[in-house]
Amino acid sequence: MTFTKRLVLLGMAAGLGLTQAGCGKKDEAPRPAATAVPAAMVIAVPAATPSAPASAASTAPAAPVAVAPAASTDPDSPTPLPAKEIKGVGIKQKLTYYYTLNGGPGTVKITATAKNSPSGATQALAFGLYDLKANKLCSESHGNTNADKTLVINCQVEKAQPLILRLDLSEETIDYALALEGPVELPAPQAAGAAPVLAGAGSTDIDEPTRLKGNRIKGEGIKKAVSYYYAFNAGPGELVVTGDGKNTSAATSNALAVGLYTLRSERLCELSLGNTTLDKRGVMSCKVDKRQPVILRLDLSAETVDFRARFEGPYDFEAFTPPKAVTIALDSAVLFDTGKAVLKPEARQTLHEAADRVKKFADAAVMVSGHTDNVGNEVANQALSDKRAAAVKDYFVSQEGVPAAGLAVKGYGKSQPVADNATEEGRARNRRVDVVITPKGK
Repeated sequence: MTFTKRLVLLGMAAGLGLTQAGCGKKDEAPRPAATAVPAAMVIAVPAATPSAPASAASTAPAAPVAVAPAASTDPDSPTPLPAKEIKGVGIKQKLTYYYTLNGGPGTVKITATAKNSPSGATQALAFGLYDLKANKLCSESHGNTNADKTLVINCQVEKAQPLILRLDLSEETIDYALALEGPVELPAPQAAGAAPVLAGAGSTDIDEPTRLKGNRIKGEGIKKAVSYYYAFNAGPGELVVTGDGKNTSAATSNALAVGLYTLRSERLCELSLGNTTLDKRGVMSCKVDKRQPVILRLDLSAETVDFRARFEGPYDFEAFTPPKAVTIALDSAVLFDTGKAVLKPEARQTLHEAADRVKKFADAAVMVSGHTDNVGNEVANQALSDKRAAAVKDYFVSQEGVPAAGLAVKGYGKSQPVADNATEEGRARNRRVDVVITPKGK
């Protein structure tokens, strides 16, 4: 009998057992809630022994079935894969399970069987292998199937590395079974350790961010759009930032957007998960040129269900004193077309947020200054910096209600670079409009 047929028979037997268990007498103990059903069971399937007589096979004891703990729904804390063959049942809930294993180099073959109860639109199971940076090596979906359906995929793994096996279940999933073949090693069981320090919902004020004490954040949506701000020290070097989340079904939504900024509000990197009703992960690499305080910003939509973020690399949580003056560096590429001083329509949200920060500081002195890189005619650069600063001030006054009396304007041309003009990245940082807020008495 082939391995696939064994899995199908085992799945039918498990399904029959569950059906019989739910048909007892009225005075029997009630069946546990759906969420109490084990998420995964390790099935030890005996190998065929051609030389064994049929009578011996019929009298041999049944292969032991070990029940594994419910699989993790947190991609940052995946469950070590307990066996190369696993079997589970649906729990009448849409969710994602994560297992960790060691794979490659070579071809990892995954054979999966699954089915779901009748539904207009659903899927029995989606499964795939990913590396630790969320790069998908292979994936497949059973789609809507009321009978056992078996799929086989081959995953090419270039080097030996830890991998994540992801299983997406629907509310209608009945049961599933998977078998992995090839260069696969089961990870050692994880030793119990100290629980990670998790931050939840953060400050909604970028000028008073939540000071982090750990590198992980986890929370739920609040059914309205909100931005959370967290602060820590990063650099020098590459900081790898990961964002995870999902949202309820909506025509247009964004489960989570993540950005890393300097205290000058210069964006170092950003990612967006987009509209996704299943857990989705995004990973970005942020280059931090020196050790400095940074702000991690998480943007949630009204439809966000839950979210997670973490970062790895050069970071620490030592206390720091923010500068007395608040500087908001506005990227000229966001505000203006090249060589122009007319604000682009898409700059409105950025300018609105900057104006809101200005209005928080009553009676503060505010300087709006324009800056360019060192490319081009110096006189033309000076004139461009003047006009761009004036355009931002005019918008603050006419569109955002910022008192004109508190705003000063000045263009500096190329004379005040914040980065090396010898590189394109440095020149891009130098092309900016700075809004410097000096609170009264400072």
